[in-house]
Amino acid sequence: MDTHVHNLLAQHTFLTNAGTETYLVFQQGFELPEFCAFVVHEDEESWAELERNYLDPIFRAAAENKCGLMLDTLVWRAHADFIAKLGRASEELGPINQRAVYRTRASADKWRRANGHNEESLPVLIAADIGPRGDGYRVEDSEVTPDAAREYHKAQIEALAEARVDLVCALTMTTAAESIGIVEAASASGLPTIVSPTVETDGRLPNGMTLGTFIAEVDEATELSPLFYMVNCAHPTHLLPSLEAARANGESWLSRFRGFRANASAKSHDELDNSTEIDRGDVQKLADQMAEMQADYDLCVIGGCCGTDHEHLAAIASRSRRQ
Repeated sequence: MDTHVHNLLAQHTFLTNAGTETYLVFQQGFELPEFCAFVVHEDEESWAELERNYLDPIFRAAAENKCGLMLDTLVWRAHADFIAKLGRASEELGPINQRAVYRTRASADKWRRANGHNEESLPVLIAADIGPRGDGYRVEDSEVTPDAAREYHKAQIEALAEARVDLVCALTMTTAAESIGIVEAASASGLPTIVSPTVETDGRLPNGMTLGTFIAEVDEATELSPLFYMVNCAHPTHLLPSLEAARANGESWLSRFRGFRANASAKSHDELDNSTEIDRGDVQKLADQMAEMQADYDLCVIGGCCGTDHEHLAAIASRSRRQ
C-alpha cells in the first residue's frame, strides 16, 4: 500500500477537500458538536446534501483538470476524547471511523461510475485526516511525549487501517512530539503518513517552533517515515516568507515539503476562532497564490482548509500543474 500511494503521489497533482467543517456549519447549516464532522456520516439526508452540493463539484474539478483527489474521511476529531465529549461510548470509536472510510470510498466509487471515470482517469486516495488530541490552534499539553501520543492515537489508527484507508494525513498538528507518536502508530498499522502542522501568521507553529525545526525533529525521530510534509489551516501570506527564506538559505528540509491546504482568509487563528461569519476571501487571488506556490516549490498536494469550498477548489484546480 505504501508503494502504491507513493507512486500515485509521484505521478499526479492531488486536489484535497476544501474546509468541510466550515462549509457544513456556515453554508449547509449543519450543526457540528465540538466541531466533529464525522457526525454527518450518521445523517443520511445531510450526507446526501453534502455529496450533491459540495463533493460532486470537487470530484468534477479534479477530473476536469486531470488531478487526483485526496479525500478526507472527516475523522479529524473521531478519537477518544471527543467521542467522550459527545457522550458516546468508547466502543463506538472503531465503528465511527470505519463507517467514515466506507462512506467516503463509496461516494468516490459512485461518482466515478456515474460520470464515466475509473481509477486511472480519476485516481482517488482515501485519507484518514486525523487531528491532534487537543485544539488545532494551540498547544494544550506541552508535556506530551511521542510514547503517550502513540498510545492515545493507536486505537483510531488501527480502526482506520482495518477499514483499509489508504493513508494517514495528520492535520493541524501543533507539536513535533505528538506528530512523532502518530507516525509511529501509523507505521505499526502499515499505513503511510503525511504530516501537516499549522502555522501562525509569523510562519511558526503555535508553540513557536519553526517549520524547518519541526520537520527535522519528526524526520530524525521516525527515520524519515512520513512520505512528506504539508501545512494546512493557514493563508499563503503566513507561510510564504518561511519558504522563501529556506530556499534563499538552501535549507534541506524544503525538499520534504510537498503540499499546502490554504485557508480562504488571511486572519489569524484567534480571529477565525471568534468569527461568527465565514470569510471566503478572494477566490481567484487565492488560486493564483496557490499556483505560484505549487510551481515554485513543486507541491504535489494542493487544496483548501477553513473558509474554502468547492468554488475555491475549482479555481485552484484550474491553475494546477497538469500531469
